[in-house]
Amino acid sequence: MDQVLSGLQRFGIGRLAAIIGVAAGVAAALSALVLHLGTEPKALLYANLDLKEAASISQALDAAGIKYEAKGDGSTIMVSRDKVASTRLMLSSKGLPTSGSVGYEIFDNASALGQTDFVQNLNRQRALEGELARTIRSLDGVSFARVQLVLPKRQMFEDEAEQPSASVVIGVGGHEPSADQVRALQNLVAGAVPNLKPERVTIVDQNSKMLGGGDGQAAASQAADDARSATEEKIKKRVRELVEGVVGPGKARVQVTADIDLSQTTTQQEKFDPDGQVVRSTQTVEENAKQNQPETTGQASASANVPGTPGASTTSSNASASGKTEEMTNYEIGKTTTTTVEEPGTVKKLSVAVAVDGVTAVGPDGKPGAYTARSAQEMQRIETLVRSAVGYDTSRGDQVSVINVRFEHDAAAGGTASVGPKLFDFDKNDLMRGAELLVLAAVSALIIFFVVRPLLTTAGGGGPGAMMHQLIAGPGGSGGHFSAQGQITYDPKTGEALALPAPGPSEVEQRIDMAKIEGQVRVSSVKSVAEFVDKHPEESVSILRTWLHEA
Repeated sequence: MDQVLSGLQRFGIGRLAAIIGVAAGVAAALSALVLHLGTEPKALLYANLDLKEAASISQALDAAGIKYEAKGDGSTIMVSRDKVASTRLMLSSKGLPTSGSVGYEIFDNASALGQTDFVQNLNRQRALEGELARTIRSLDGVSFARVQLVLPKRQMFEDEAEQPSASVVIGVGGHEPSADQVRALQNLVAGAVPNLKPERVTIVDQNSKMLGGGDGQAAASQAADDARSATEEKIKKRVRELVEGVVGPGKARVQVTADIDLSQTTTQQEKFDPDGQVVRSTQTVEENAKQNQPETTGQASASANVPGTPGASTTSSNASASGKTEEMTNYEIGKTTTTTVEEPGTVKKLSVAVAVDGVTAVGPDGKPGAYTARSAQEMQRIETLVRSAVGYDTSRGDQVSVINVRFEHDAAAGGTASVGPKLFDFDKNDLMRGAELLVLAAVSALIIFFVVRPLLTTAGGGGPGAMMHQLIAGPGGSGGHFSAQGQITYDPKTGEALALPAPGPSEVEQRIDMAKIEGQVRVSSVKSVAEFVDKHPEESVSILRTWLHEA
């Protein structure tokens, strides 16, 4: 026990405290590393939750015995990465999460008795908004959605009711939806609300960017840009595949500029054929008239007016006849009616620029060799192919330019290099986990090699200092130029070495005896010290300074 205490006192309280502190730190770091390795990695369950709904999810997880971790303000919940799918299925069976929206379940527990018409209409609108938001969130690429409906009520004595409208805010992350997806979303919302037209549905993303609806001019401009980009990309792909099939992959650059007509035109034309006469109807009218009139002598007498008397005169008749025949024939002339509807997207003008690389020979070391330009006949053939592929029309003013230029092979190789499959299919969580483990392992290794190892070596009496001390002191523990403790004595004021006291007769005899017995060992020790000082001068000076400081 006394030897242990004396060893500790000789070792030094400061050094002992430093070793204990470093050992505790290393133990804590290693413990953290082991615990971190043994802990299951966490993954995101839900984020941006409503606090009330986050509390409901936390209660459901506690009841199911699933360990979780709440981050931020409580709206982000993390669970073990292997339990994300099962946990979401369990929560979905309980109707969680609803992202703060209320669907038709609002009518499940509500009593209709005593509710006013205003409350019922308000609940109906809330339920419709919530169901639409849930449907939109189920679409691919949509992280969250919020729907607001304006359903005006038709007032009494109003000729025409105000049209309903809708506003939709969606979160799309880094993927911007296309024009077709936006129109599909507008039709989805319009189909669920009575009398709602798709153009009255305004869609905005999380960056306050208008995606559809709202200003008609902005929507038309966006549609024009999308149509032009789609047409240019389709023609560019077609021309690039054709030219690269002739000159080789990566040896053609194609740029297309298209002028698109987005106006919808309806043309109606009627043609009459005078040679194609057809009798439609014939009408014949015939009239005949016949008239008889009596004729007398013109004398008036009494006897003539007495019937049966001889003096009565006789009368004669005057007959006349007339006739008329009319015939009317109606002819139908052949008529052709043509109605032509031109949909938007017609190409009004097309400009195509194609740059073709020449032929580069392969050098003996595998590097690009001599460059040879393509001939005029070959370039003419390529231009003819491009004109045919794009549907070149001189009446529209189309322009096609095909030239031969030298490409930078490094840039070309970098631009056309296909990305092969990854060697290891790691996701983001795996990469972050690996980075954490590497950092912890590196810190632990640095602490062990640069802190723990030197301290343990010093504490155990090893290292260059101990070896030099052992070589100088010799097997007996004392040297010719050192004190009894193996240290040089110096004046604390002047710093000069003090002469050692002359040894007594007994000490001289003892030294002589030791020299006789261990002479060879002493000589080898001194020689070893000299070699050590020659090889490690800086460490020797550091050891001497340490001994002076301890003295």
